[in-house]
Amino acid sequence: MNIKNGPKNFKMLAAHWTTGSLEQGIHILGITAIEDRLQDGVPETIKLLRKAGINVWMLTGDKQTTAIQIGLLCNLITPESKGQLLSINGKTEDDILQSLERALTIMKTALERKDLAFVLDGWALEIILKRSLESFTKLAMMSRTAICCRMTPLQKAQLVGILKSSGSLTLAIGDGGNDVRMIQEANVGVGISGREGLQAARAADYSIGKFKFLRRLILVHGRYSYNRTAFISQYSFYKSLLICFIQILFSFSSGLSGTSIFNSISLMAYNVFYTSLPVMTIIFDKDISEATVLRYPQILLYSQAGRLLNRSTFAEWFGRSLYHGICCFPNYHQRIC
Repeated sequence: MNIKNGPKNFKMLAAHWTTGSLEQGIHILGITAIEDRLQDGVPETIKLLRKAGINVWMLTGDKQTTAIQIGLLCNLITPESKGQLLSINGKTEDDILQSLERALTIMKTALERKDLAFVLDGWALEIILKRSLESFTKLAMMSRTAICCRMTPLQKAQLVGILKSSGSLTLAIGDGGNDVRMIQEANVGVGISGREGLQAARAADYSIGKFKFLRRLILVHGRYSYNRTAFISQYSFYKSLLICFIQILFSFSSGLSGTSIFNSISLMAYNVFYTSLPVMTIIFDKDISEATVLRYPQILLYSQAGRLLNRSTFAEWFGRSLYHGICCFPNYHQRIC
């Protein structure tokens, strides 16, 4: 017999026995209680993620009052902002749509108030997705925090898909089998392996043991991975363009004969030996320490803005390869002549 919340529900069960609403004469051999509480470090992790400019949504199957209490406990919403929750509900479909438009109007006129959040349930979401998807998408893009309760696994995946189709990069994290579809729909899926089983962890891109490990996964390893990927991708173009520009300049000196300025051994050694060292050393490159990143999570905003990999940085690498090709060509040409 599994009884959640232990003694409290046991007293209710005993009351039912005394009134005769359940079977009589049962001898209880044992009672176990299921522990249902937040993991250690959840509020601190969410606080760091919010400082890093990451919008955090909670998609849960619990009822609305329980979901709001969980949001307060994990720092998803503050006690001050609890009274500013924009509730999207109603008894009829028209009431729900009017509530959505009212919440959208409030959000538009109060963009400077970062603590605004909205809450809705699965029934309201089903109506909104059918009749007012565009308005809900606008509200979702302006909201930093949302609490969605009474969600089915399909609705969780639909919400992630809406944000994903709107141009946002999404990360979904869950620990149960009902989170699998949401995890697979997101750009990055993270599964927590624990008491809920391994279904979410097996379906995810990354598996962690506790929610608090998410801070290192995003702030530390995610940032380092972005920096290294930005360098390696542009460096690969640079080293290939460099040798091409030298060959192009030589073609004008050789009368466009198609003769190569390099021998086959040099071309093979170029990618295998000469230009492989930067790729190998970049694995150990850390511009700032891990402790600094965790202490100042706002550093992640620089990476979110795409400062290291965009059109201007690619143009800089392109110009650098052309300049170096022009500088290197006279040496090669002089040796051949």
